[in-house]
Amino acid sequence: MPASTPVEAASNGYPPGVARPLFVSEHGDYAAVLLETGSTGHPYPYFVLTRRQGGQWEEHGSSNMSGGWYQTEDDNGVVVFWGETAGLDEPLEVEFKGRRWPAEVKAGVFFTVWWDELDPGNLLEPTWPAVSKAR
Repeated sequence: MPASTPVEAASNGYPPGVARPLFVSEHGDYAAVLLETGSTGHPYPYFVLTRRQGGQWEEHGSSNMSGGWYQTEDDNGVVVFWGETAGLDEPLEVEFKGRRWPAEVKAGVFFTVWWDELDPGNLLEPTWPAVSKAR
C-alpha cells in the first residue's frame, strides 16, 4: 500500500505501535528501514527496503535475517547488516571490504548500510560485513 514516508511504507501491515522504527537510511528513491517488531525485552528487528515511485513510498523487499544485498538500480544495490548487541548500546565497528565502519547502536541493535554496491555474493571472492569489535 503506498505511503507518504519510508517508515509508513515499512510499517504497513502492522497494527499501530507494533513496528517501531530504529534506523532509516535514505538514498535517492530508496530507503532502508530497520523496524523493531518484538515485545519489551524480546527484540525482533525486521528490515524493509522501500522505494519511492510517483511521490509515494512502497515496500521493495524485506527480511528478518541479519543482512544481505538488495538490488536497487541495474547491477547495483544496497548491502545491509544488523544484529543484536546483548542489550548494550556501545558503538561497534563493522568490517566490510577491508575497511572498518562505525555502526550505530540503538535499543541493543546495530545497523549498517552501504549503497551502490554490487552483490557481494557474486564476486570472485565473496565479501560480507562482519562485526570487527566494540569501539
